Amino acid sequence: MMNRQQAAEKALHDQTNILPIGQLLIVFAGLAVSLLITFVDQNGISVTLPTIAKDLHAENTISWAGTSSLIANTMFTVLYGRLSDIFGRKIVYLFALALLCIADLLCGLSQNAAMFYVFRGLAGVAGGGVTSLTMIIVSDIVTLEQRGKYQGILGASLGLGNVIGPFLAAAFIMKATWRAFFWLLAPLSVCSIVVGYFLIPNNAQKTSFRKNLGRIDHYGIFASSIGIIFLLIPISGGGSYFQWDSAMVISMLVIGGCSLIVFIIIEWKVATLPMLPSTSFT
Repeated sequence: MMNRQQAAEKALHDQTNILPIGQLLIVFAGLAVSLLITFVDQNGISVTLPTIAKDLHAENTISWAGTSSLIANTMFTVLYGRLSDIFGRKIVYLFALALLCIADLLCGLSQNAAMFYVFRGLAGVAGGGVTSLTMIIVSDIVTLEQRGKYQGILGASLGLGNVIGPFLAAAFIMKATWRAFFWLLAPLSVCSIVVGYFLIPNNAQKTSFRKNLGRIDHYGIFASSIGIIFLLIPISGGGSYFQWDSAMVISMLVIGGCSLIVFIIIEWKVATLPMLPSTSFT
């Protein structure tokens, strides 16, 4: 089985393409902006939640906005790396940005709490992709010697997003509406999409879509998704929404733990192209 996994890994197309400095700086600026937008979105919402809860009459459940985003982000962060190996960095990165744009627009249009929680989950799915793929793309377009420097600058962009997100959200609450905060992020995502579409090289291998779908680790995705959902929901809501010793919390923790064990076995023994290769732990 290990030989088959290694053969599948070697069959993946090398997507390295070192860019000239002029094109690199423009692409890198687009990557930094997309990462900045993602973390402004993730951290700015903490300031808007009390206002959103009052507007949507969700004072008792508003914390699920953060929980849904966290669960979705955790589920898809690792998956995006493997999807980019199969379908190509560029197309998956642009998909994540487009999803972030749509999710933020829909968050601003939400008319009730349930709609808002679902769309925050979509934003979490998109955020996990943007966060992981920006770092992966940098590894493809710069030399190994320069990689640390450029990824460090992206880390600074991440930190800047963490800092300015709450201030930006507070400004919109005071001067306009919480909905405008999400509507601002959508066109900024479109700008990053335009830069990425024209300047990020597309080095994906020309393979049929159906064949690429068959290479996805479906069983691993299913098992890991169940494990993450069934663990994070009781951990996030335990002691507030649920009693720690309730049958629901205990059963969800047991099912989640067992699912993660099954996930490890699938990655080790079953998957031809595992989402999380067992060699990562050796």
